[in-house]
Amino acid sequence: MGSTTTRLKRKRKGDGPNLRLRMGFIAAVSVLVLLITSVRLVSIQGMDSMKLAEKALSNRLVTRTLPAERGQILAADGTVLADSVSRYQLVVDQQNVAQYEVDGELVGAWGAAEALSKPLKTDPGVLYPKLVGDKRWNPVAKGLTAETWREVKKLGVLGISAEEYAVRSYPAGGVAGNLVGFLSSDGTAQAGLEMAYDEELSGTDGQQQYERGARGEIIPLGDNNMKDAVDGQGLQTTIDPDLQYYAQQAIEEQRKKHKAESASIVIKEVKTGRIITAADAPTVDPNSPGKVDGDDRGSRIFTDIFEPGSTAKMVTAAALLDQGLVTPEQEFTVPDTWTAPNDEEFRDSHDHPDEKLTFAGILAESSNTGTILAGKELTEAQRYAYMKKFGFGSSSGIGFPAETAGILHPYEEWDGRTKYTVMFGQGVAANALQTTDVISTIANGGVHVPSRLVDGMITPNGRTISTPAGEKERVVSEKAADETLRMLEGVVAEGTGKSAQVSGYRVAGKTGTAQAPAAEGGGYDGYTASFVGVLPAEDPQLAISVTLQRPRKGYYGGQAAAPVFSDVAGFAMRHLKIPPSTEKPELPAREWK
Repeated sequence: MGSTTTRLKRKRKGDGPNLRLRMGFIAAVSVLVLLITSVRLVSIQGMDSMKLAEKALSNRLVTRTLPAERGQILAADGTVLADSVSRYQLVVDQQNVAQYEVDGELVGAWGAAEALSKPLKTDPGVLYPKLVGDKRWNPVAKGLTAETWREVKKLGVLGISAEEYAVRSYPAGGVAGNLVGFLSSDGTAQAGLEMAYDEELSGTDGQQQYERGARGEIIPLGDNNMKDAVDGQGLQTTIDPDLQYYAQQAIEEQRKKHKAESASIVIKEVKTGRIITAADAPTVDPNSPGKVDGDDRGSRIFTDIFEPGSTAKMVTAAALLDQGLVTPEQEFTVPDTWTAPNDEEFRDSHDHPDEKLTFAGILAESSNTGTILAGKELTEAQRYAYMKKFGFGSSSGIGFPAETAGILHPYEEWDGRTKYTVMFGQGVAANALQTTDVISTIANGGVHVPSRLVDGMITPNGRTISTPAGEKERVVSEKAADETLRMLEGVVAEGTGKSAQVSGYRVAGKTGTAQAPAAEGGGYDGYTASFVGVLPAEDPQLAISVTLQRPRKGYYGGQAAAPVFSDVAGFAMRHLKIPPSTEKPELPAREWK
């Protein structure tokens, strides 16, 4: 018994170190768990709390675009042709508007709809579906004026805010509408100067980022930053708005009178190259471009080409005089029909016996056969070179959208007929601006001044940066130009252009009547009637072209185009206060005996 007790006691004594070991292990594990927990707590309170804070901040941060203000488009005198006006889009935080109270009573989305219906002039039932829900942003109404937004703001409806945006406006309506162009509903430039200068007009949008409170308000001391927008530049055109308006009315009336498909007037300052009028008919009001056909929304002055017909005889005349191959009073016997060595036959516009005409008389009577008789002294290479120098086959450099360079095939590609017809404006095509440039160059002593439609850009701070003038180029000698101009004065005084005369002023010009190419299937369909002229002829200030496409009631240039030239040119002289002519012209003889 005693020995057994002794053995048990010894066993308990042997357990001591193991117990201590187990207790130490438990303590170590406890410390480790405590350490891990502490680290986790530090992580939660430190790094994780930072992530949570960042997430919470991102939920509160709002970023919105600050749209740049699009630049204005102005007429030469500062008349606004295109501008941007502020409009507002009403938006709602549906979660906040649900808490909307009136006099301590919760009225929610329906109460908000009833309140908003009055300034928005609509039924609450129309607004309610846009206000109810859980969206933090939802559009309610668009196109609000500043006045309407102020009325809405006074209501203090919880969760209602507004976003400002710009809408393009055209205060002058259809005046120069074909030139100005317009924007689509999403602000994309669609035509005219709006498209040509879109980058300069647009500017660069800015950005605002701010911290929003629970009710959508900006937290004043929150995380806010802003990058300002850079507004677009303004555009000052060369257009005289009064003259533009008058010309548009006159050419539209003439278009209807002669039942033409389209018509145009271009007025260019001879010495500066500034286009002060570019009138199309039909025209477009940029405020509502959808009301007219797509073809009427641009400017045919730049985009449509036609065979210039007899107006191109100016180029042949100037080239012959420049080369010294003829003189204004050189004598020709002109038949009504002429057959070329290659058996190609050419006719005048009417039958007549052989006529004894000087070179000036050939131009005054607009004789095709006479032009060939004189012009055949030019080589084909020379005919091409002068047409190219006068601007055919080259764009103006203005950069108007869809502007055409016209058609002037290399002379090596001319067939047996074209090499003759180009001398009287067939087998070549140009736009209205190009035909204006021809007579403008002749009137400027044979020096071409590049056309321009923009005087300068206006910076956001109001400073005007003038557009550099293009480089001038001599096309023919001053002597050849002056002799051509005197002959063109005879066209108006005694020839086919009598209807273009302007009381009190000497006018030089040329009529044109050409077959119009068919839109489909080749061949011709109708006529192009035109007149180009300058005045005062003794010191030319303005070059003016009038063009009617496919008139169905009188299609000769002297009949359809010259009278409206007289009307518009007379108004321009009075409007611009250009003094009347005081000297009588010395015209070369038209006939010989």
